Amino acid sequence: MKKRKKAIFLTFIVSAFLVMTACSLKASETGGNENNKVIKLRAATGLSSQHAWWSANLVPWIDRVKELTDGQVEFETFSGGELVSTPDEGDAVLNGTVDVALVLPIYQPDQYAMAEITMLPLTKSDAHIGSNAWKALLNSDVELKDGKTFSELQFSEFKMFPIATTQEYSISTTGKEFMSVKNVKDTSLRTPSRIHEKYSEHIGINSVTMPAVEMYDALSRGSFDGSYYSIADWSGYGFQDLFKYTITGVNFGHFNAFIGMSKEKWDTLPKNVQEAMTQANEELFTNGADEWIKRSEEMVKLNEADGGKFVEFSTLDQGVQDLINKGIEDTWKDYAELLEKQGLPGEKLIALWRDIIIEQGGDVPEGVKKLK
Repeated sequence: MKKRKKAIFLTFIVSAFLVMTACSLKASETGGNENNKVIKLRAATGLSSQHAWWSANLVPWIDRVKELTDGQVEFETFSGGELVSTPDEGDAVLNGTVDVALVLPIYQPDQYAMAEITMLPLTKSDAHIGSNAWKALLNSDVELKDGKTFSELQFSEFKMFPIATTQEYSISTTGKEFMSVKNVKDTSLRTPSRIHEKYSEHIGINSVTMPAVEMYDALSRGSFDGSYYSIADWSGYGFQDLFKYTITGVNFGHFNAFIGMSKEKWDTLPKNVQEAMTQANEELFTNGADEWIKRSEEMVKLNEADGGKFVEFSTLDQGVQDLINKGIEDTWKDYAELLEKQGLPGEKLIALWRDIIIEQGGDVPEGVKKLK
């Protein structure tokens, strides 16, 4: 009997040891404890995999997060509209379709009317100035309305990681030159935002609205003369083969974006993962602007070799310069009024954006500097 009891006891000990070993192995596979378990996230964009926001911003961020967490965080990625189309990325993050996405709020002015602020034209800026200004605006603690900041008013449901804005938008045509005010007023341009539509009205340009993917065929047919567009992004649509005249030295806005998660999802992540994501964003932020500048330089060389002309704003006819600058001032005022009519702090917002742009090394017309 004693031998039997001893055998049962030994069997129990061995079984318990095997169970503990299995649990230990399982814990090792998932990181050892709840705080270190493998976390799988879905990341998506409707943009192509060649777009700089994906290839030079989100993908390097993903890689760095995986590195900083020693593989604790894994990502399943979807681009080119495989899972989510543009501009639905923000909604997809908030409804849980994806965990991480490139959010492009300018495409949804009905939801994020104040996000268009970065598209206001400037007299001086570049990819670094625009990017740093966008980051400063998202991180600003200036209260604009009801004790809330810009980010609290627009993106309260998101955890945001700012990424570089596009290079400045320019005016490019298939050959028409701005030799006089009359030339400007006889021009038809594709407009990418409400702000550009307002600006076009002020300087007498005929505004044409259509998606960028449809522009190549329309320009080839001569349906309109050109577009407001970022030189760095020409190659995505083949515009370097069509544009023959571009005005430089004046800025027609920066398109913005951010890497977004829902705050609800963010709050479920372990602290070490949150810290890794924040660190990765800080380390890589400048690289995004560098990529736009690199792409722009490549496009300029290709375009010039094909007969393209780049004209400095300060060399234009004085009447043309005055018209363009006056249009910038009027557009800032119009945008503020548009927001005020929607119950948003338009006047405070443009004053804040103006100050941030100047602090970051950019500039605006004198009339904008005098706005209260």
